[in-house]
Amino acid sequence: MKKIFSFCLMALTMMLAFTSCLETDGELAVKYYPYAMLRSVSINDIDSKYIIKASDGSDSTIIKTVKGENYPFAIDQDKCEAYNVDSLPVGTDITKVATEINCDGIAYLYVDSLQKYELFVESDSFDFTNPLRILVSATDGSYSREYKISLNVHTLDPNQLYWNKMAVNPAASSASVRMLAKDEALYLFGCDAEGNVTLSTAAASAAAAWESKSVSGLPLAPNMNSLVQYAGSFYIVADGKIYASADGEAWESVAYEANVTTLFAASDKDSVVWAVANDSLAYASNVADGFTAVQPVAANFPLSDLSSIIAPLRTNMNINRFTLIGRASQGAQPQVWSRLSSERMWVNYSPSSYNTKLCPSLESLVVFPYDDRLYAIGGKGTAAGAKVDALNAIYISRDNGLTWETSGEKGPSLPAELAGVDAPFTAFVDGDGNIWLAVCGENGAIWRGRMNKLDI
Repeated sequence: MKKIFSFCLMALTMMLAFTSCLETDGELAVKYYPYAMLRSVSINDIDSKYIIKASDGSDSTIIKTVKGENYPFAIDQDKCEAYNVDSLPVGTDITKVATEINCDGIAYLYVDSLQKYELFVESDSFDFTNPLRILVSATDGSYSREYKISLNVHTLDPNQLYWNKMAVNPAASSASVRMLAKDEALYLFGCDAEGNVTLSTAAASAAAAWESKSVSGLPLAPNMNSLVQYAGSFYIVADGKIYASADGEAWESVAYEANVTTLFAASDKDSVVWAVANDSLAYASNVADGFTAVQPVAANFPLSDLSSIIAPLRTNMNINRFTLIGRASQGAQPQVWSRLSSERMWVNYSPSSYNTKLCPSLESLVVFPYDDRLYAIGGKGTAAGAKVDALNAIYISRDNGLTWETSGEKGPSLPAELAGVDAPFTAFVDGDGNIWLAVCGENGAIWRGRMNKLDI
């Protein structure tokens, strides 16, 4: 009985409170306020289609979801403008975007086709091709403010490289340079005109700050093209011997009898290092144990301007393809040699007499894998039979180095200010999809390149 009485008392109290809000004529007393201000803006997730280039050069469509919560809005009350602080990824479809707003007052959307304001309905999707015009009106009708809400989108081509100049090149005075990465750090090795080796390091995440290191134990003028990283150590050839270092600073000779010309490929996955030793192509699993000869060195086997590319087959990720591109002698046409990790011998892919798209013959040629293709850059030389300036273009191969073409005006390109710069340089690609370009000379610098679509 007490519970029933308590419930009835509570119900009676609520009824009295409700009726006290009524005017004498039975209508609710509504209180109006003289406030009009946009408080917040947010967008829902957006599904967008992007057209990118596949490895065979054809267009490929991918669909990605842009998380609206990752793009907060700022509101400038003085200018009555609202906008997303970080621009949406390039290519985002902003023609149908569900939007939520919070305001003091009542929000109205200006409809161009009607040339008047309509009540803003959050369940609708809005076209942000042009900024939205939102009128926020005080509930008492005494005051209103019109806001412009913009949705910013990056406009860069997803198939273009964007470049950032990260730092002055600490090895700017070097006659030759090589860059490698180890434990999320970049190692820039240089060799000056006198043959002295220098080393500078930087964290890949903070490549604007380079630290010079002291190098010891190396003879003068080592073969910089032979520098490889394998099993946690760096290796390089000097005076026919192999030298090893765990940190790039202190070097020691690897003790075994062999006349080594160069090291040209190393793969931790395959537990193998390849070298030209005693006039043979030879391999080793443990460098200190010596090399096993496989085949004699052919007359056109590349010994300079070497670039080694190791990548898994698309048809079998357990098998790596080793591709070696370089020159047998100074000024000669670059050669392509290859082998699979499941095979023993190296094979020369001699170009067909009908092939007019040979690898460009450039000084200090550097070839590296990127975007499921091979990129080549270099100093002055010839490409497709025509003379070209240094660092004037990126050349691309979609068939593992057999045929090449320039990237073209709409394709990836080098920084514009490097065009024609005839100076020592090196290029390296890290595991995060960044191209590192170290250019020496008077205005030497470290550049980082990255494909726009990697950030979509």
